[in-house]
Amino acid sequence: MRPSIKRKLIRVEVRSLRIHPTAQRQVVPSKLKRLIAELDLDAIGVLQAVECSIDGVHGIWIIDGQHRVMALMENGLGEWTVDVCIHTDVQSPARASEVFLKLNDRVAVCPYDKFDNRVKAMDPVALGVLRVAKDNGLTVERFVTDGHMCCVSALQSLYSVDSGVSLNLALGAIILAWGRVATSLEGKLIQGVGLLYKTYNGSIDTPGMVKKLARYPGGASALIGDAKGRMRRTRQSTLPRCIAKVILESYNIGRRSGKLDPL
Repeated sequence: MRPSIKRKLIRVEVRSLRIHPTAQRQVVPSKLKRLIAELDLDAIGVLQAVECSIDGVHGIWIIDGQHRVMALMENGLGEWTVDVCIHTDVQSPARASEVFLKLNDRVAVCPYDKFDNRVKAMDPVALGVLRVAKDNGLTVERFVTDGHMCCVSALQSLYSVDSGVSLNLALGAIILAWGRVATSLEGKLIQGVGLLYKTYNGSIDTPGMVKKLARYPGGASALIGDAKGRMRRTRQSTLPRCIAKVILESYNIGRRSGKLDPL
């Protein structure tokens, strides 16, 4: 049996194309500026798109290639014809985001853009990360600022360990110790604290650890700096693991009972 054809190649004028409102990443100004200045018509390649109606507007919606389309338009080449691969099996925004992710496994894409599309594609890990963040009074954004995390790779990795249990505990402890300030929302720090909760599974005295974290000289930034120093000296460990070891040593100091075994 012949496989069903799910793509077709067409050639159309650039000005007839639209940018998909959810599947495409945000425009990178530096990339667009470079393309406008150095536009090579022989290197446009094949654009990827879907043909459907979005908000009542039917058209061909670009899901990979928006910077090239915008560069052509900025250079007054709206009538230029380009090759476009139409993914005929794609109708929903979630499916368009899935295709974007598959296409961009081959090229460098900002982790946040991939995460954003995983959310739109209803990926359970990405949605779980958002849920845990919201439960802790946080959001996930493109840039880290007070109350906002951007370490999407670290968050997804830690969430995947135990469906968000360690991530939730780690964020809760960090917030109690230092609040929701940007310096305490670094991905490696969150992973380090999460590693402790995962490793010692229910044995950690959270109030005791929060107290030690809150009193750590120099706060979260200094703790990360001390862990980096340890990592450089040992040359045998990852930064999250070194952060976990630094916290563990501080946690055990002065405890008469309930000390945790070394990592």
